[in-house]
Amino acid sequence: MMNRPRTSARLCWLVPAMLLAWSGASAALAPDQIALIVNANVPAGKWLAEFYASQRHIPAGRIIELNLPARGPGEPAEDLSPDEYDQKVIPVVRGFLTARGLEKKVTCLVTFWGVPLRIDRRGQTPADAKEQADLKQQLEALKPTIEAQVKHAEALARELNRAYQPPGTSRSADPMTFRAQSALNDIIHQIETMADEKKRGEAFDRMLKLVRELVGEPTVTEKLSLPGFAKFSAKPPGAAEMVEARKHLAAFQKELSDLEKGPQSPETRAKLRGLFKSELGTLNTAKLLLGQLRMLDVGESEAAFDSELSLLWFGPYPKARWEPNTLYWRYAGKLRPTAMPIMVMRLDAPSERIVHQMIATSITIEKKGLKGQVLLDARGKPASDPYGVYDQTLRNLADLLAAKTKLTVILDNKEPLFPAHSQKDIALYCGWYSLRHYVPPGQFNAGAVGFHVASSEMVSLHNPGETGWCVGLLKDGVAATLGPVAEPYLQSFPRADEFFPLLLTGKIPLAEVYWKTTPMVSWMQDCVGDPLYTPYKSNPALKAADLPEGMGGLAR
Repeated sequence: MMNRPRTSARLCWLVPAMLLAWSGASAALAPDQIALIVNANVPAGKWLAEFYASQRHIPAGRIIELNLPARGPGEPAEDLSPDEYDQKVIPVVRGFLTARGLEKKVTCLVTFWGVPLRIDRRGQTPADAKEQADLKQQLEALKPTIEAQVKHAEALARELNRAYQPPGTSRSADPMTFRAQSALNDIIHQIETMADEKKRGEAFDRMLKLVRELVGEPTVTEKLSLPGFAKFSAKPPGAAEMVEARKHLAAFQKELSDLEKGPQSPETRAKLRGLFKSELGTLNTAKLLLGQLRMLDVGESEAAFDSELSLLWFGPYPKARWEPNTLYWRYAGKLRPTAMPIMVMRLDAPSERIVHQMIATSITIEKKGLKGQVLLDARGKPASDPYGVYDQTLRNLADLLAAKTKLTVILDNKEPLFPAHSQKDIALYCGWYSLRHYVPPGQFNAGAVGFHVASSEMVSLHNPGETGWCVGLLKDGVAATLGPVAEPYLQSFPRADEFFPLLLTGKIPLAEVYWKTTPMVSWMQDCVGDPLYTPYKSNPALKAADLPEGMGGLAR
């Protein structure tokens, strides 16, 4: 008889068995894991990609040409319509990589001068709005049934264990599933400890009925296929019955996969709803209805081109607002995606000359090692203040560097920015908040890395009158920066006390530093710089053991 801890780990009835946790451990990004993306209508972008490929030894045949709009002859257009993205970007990039067997090999894409910065907000048709209203009605109609089924599970748990108490108010995003899982876990534990085989079998079969109602027959088939589980049933399925059940499961999984991979339309969504209702129980049907509601939502659906492209291999997903970045180190092992994001970086700037200089400088400085002081411009806000949360990451970074490195760190912990041109010898910079108004802090050393936390700082890289921080930093010689193409919300920025410490170890390149510290995808942030740039490769300032708790494994 299994003990309780093993039972809970092994028998999780409401979580699909095929989903595996992602591990963040991996080798550092290499040139043969990179493909380059250019706009065929902006020739300078292809030339820059060819230059980068030659300097970084990217394998031949890795430049993907897209037929996208240009603002003028050879001039970058910064906005792209959702239809153009869906039709001219995703199928072309997927097709290029698939035809060359690179789907798993390429883990980083690099967009170049000429590729748009931003995808416009999606529209909603009257038919979509009507479908949304219908889905809301279906969801409301399903809720009483789910509530009754969950109460039946809790009643069985109390019948087998008088001491059982349903969980209190849960912070779970799905409280019904949380309650059902709690009851079922307790039920199976009681069943495993029952001496009376007849009562045990009856209780087990009653539990299976509940599981069928809540999450469907496929889950029951999967669990009964595991060694030792069918023996609890009063009427265990025979071998022939299990063969038929597995055939039915395989046919269901194929039908589900075909629907999910096919073109998404009202008809496809209706077929999915019918399949879920007949096969996957009430809880899964409710989750599908919620998911389809999100798929039809177009609020805040504009996005940075690169951030959207990171979900290249995902099936249909909601375009409104953001998705969690499952490459982010804090989510490792906690989220179970059906696909993994692909890292996307950008080599772009206000001029072709600056892009060329960024590439050449990154390679040169990487060999010598980036030197200079760290400039941190906080605002003096307490950590209890909503905006003070980010301020505290700057102070945390200053404390860490003071304790663990010999770097010169200048922390300004008061509201005004550093006076213009007041500093020199700057290697790393992070500060905030001066919206779309660049105030040059001083002289940046070649190869410097820095970003400013404020909204819409990468709304443009090419407009002649642009006054934002990304343009200003790049013009002043910073080799790598990041920023949002529209309102991003503060929580979308990489934390200063995560991004910079990881960079300072010199163990992993810029692309991995950014993608392991940025929390959102299909959203507003872009990172500009050579993805392979490792500025502290030859002179690391921090050891993996010095990193904040939980991050050490990222830099080994």
